[in-house]
Amino acid sequence: MKKSILLLFFVGLFFGCSKDADDSDQQFQEFTVTLNIDPNHSFGTFAESARAFLSDQDGEIVASEDLQPGQTTTLTTNADPTSIFDLTYVIYKYYGVVNEKVYSIETFSNVQQGTYNLGPKKIMEDTNDEIYIHLSNTGYPCEAVATSAGYGTFGPENGGYLNWQANLVGSPTSDYYAAFKSPNDQFNRYVWLEDVAEGSSFNIDYTTLPEIQNLVTTAVPANDYAYFQLFGLVENDANKISHSIGYDNFSNGIASFTNAVPQNVFDQYLLELTYRDGSTTNFNQLRTSAIPTQVTIPPLDLTVNNPSPQSFNMNLVGDGILYNVSFVNENASGSIFVGHFIYGAVAPEVSFSKENLRLNVQAEYPDLSQFETVTLRDATVTRYSALNTYNDILTYQIERKRFVVPDLNGFFEGIIKDF
Repeated sequence: MKKSILLLFFVGLFFGCSKDADDSDQQFQEFTVTLNIDPNHSFGTFAESARAFLSDQDGEIVASEDLQPGQTTTLTTNADPTSIFDLTYVIYKYYGVVNEKVYSIETFSNVQQGTYNLGPKKIMEDTNDEIYIHLSNTGYPCEAVATSAGYGTFGPENGGYLNWQANLVGSPTSDYYAAFKSPNDQFNRYVWLEDVAEGSSFNIDYTTLPEIQNLVTTAVPANDYAYFQLFGLVENDANKISHSIGYDNFSNGIASFTNAVPQNVFDQYLLELTYRDGSTTNFNQLRTSAIPTQVTIPPLDLTVNNPSPQSFNMNLVGDGILYNVSFVNENASGSIFVGHFIYGAVAPEVSFSKENLRLNVQAEYPDLSQFETVTLRDATVTRYSALNTYNDILTYQIERKRFVVPDLNGFFEGIIKDF
C-alpha cells in the first residue's frame, strides 16, 4: 500500500512538473520579421554593406542578419507576447575618392512582426535616346525651362534651332511634356505629346507651339532658404507620370515663386516645397486640382527638453504621426561619420534611451569603437492626410519607399528643428 501511494505521488509530481513546463512555454511566442529584398533593390550609391538587427527595449540584440539584394532575411526570437522590439538597419558606405566612411544606423521603434518587401529602386536613365524634338525658328539661343532630364544643342541656323533629346518616363509608350523659352518671346511655349513610342522624332516649328500665358504665383512664409518642385498629372494616365512643370532653389529665401502652367493639359498638380527660417525647416507635399496661391506653416511643433541620447525627452504639439530624431558624430580626422536615426510614434511626450542599442550595434563594426557617444542634430515631426496610424508610415520606412501623396487634396507636411 505504501508503495502504491509513493508511486502515485511521483506520478502526480511528474505530471505537475510537465504542466508547469507547458504553462511556461505558453508564456512565450515567436516574434518574426521577414525582409524580402528585390534583386534590384539598392542600398545607395557607394554602399558596401547592409545589416538588420532585432533588439528588445533594453537595447539587447536578439537577432541579426546581413541584407543582400535578391535574398530574404529572417529575424526571429521567442518572447513574451507583450514584448516590444525595434528593427535597426546599418548601412555602411565608403567614398573612396575622398577616403570617407559613413555608417547610417536607422532604428524603427516598436516594429510589428510580419513580412516587409524592399522593392526595386528606380534607376535614372541618362541615355536620352527615347524621344527627339527638333525645334526650328526659335530665335537664338533657346532653352528648355521645364522638362524631365534631357540634353539639348542649339545654334543660329534655321531661324535658331534647338535639338532636344530625352528619355520617356513610361515604356514602351508615354506622354511627354516640355516647355521651352526663346529670347524673342515674353512667355514660355510648350510641347504636349501623348502615347509617344520610344525612339520617336519630331520636327516642330517653334512659333507654332502654344504660349503659356497662365502664370500662378504662390506665397511662402518667411524664410532664408526655399526649394520647390511642381508636377502636373493626367488623371487617367496608366503610367501615373508626374510631369515636371517647374523647380528652383532660392539660397537667400523668397516671398513667393511663380510657375508658367499650361491650361487644359493637366488635371492635378503635385507641389513639393521646403523652406527654412533660422533653425526650423518646414516641408510640404500636397496634391490638388489647383495650384495654391499661398502655403501655410504646418500646425506642428516640438520642444526638446533633454537632448541626451541616454535619456532623450521632447514634447510634441499637433496631430503628427511620425517623429524622427537624428544623432551624429565624426572622428577627429573627419574620415569616419556615424548617424543614428530613430523613428517612432508621435505622443504628447516622447522619451527614450537607445544608447545601449547603438553601442551594441557598434560593437560589430571595428570602425565605430571610437564613438562613445553621439550628439543631437535635429528632430522632425510629420503628419499625413492619407495615413492614420504609425504602422502605416513605418511600413514605408522599413521598405525604404518614398511616400508620395496618392489622393487628390491629400498632403503630408512637417517641421524639422536643428540643434
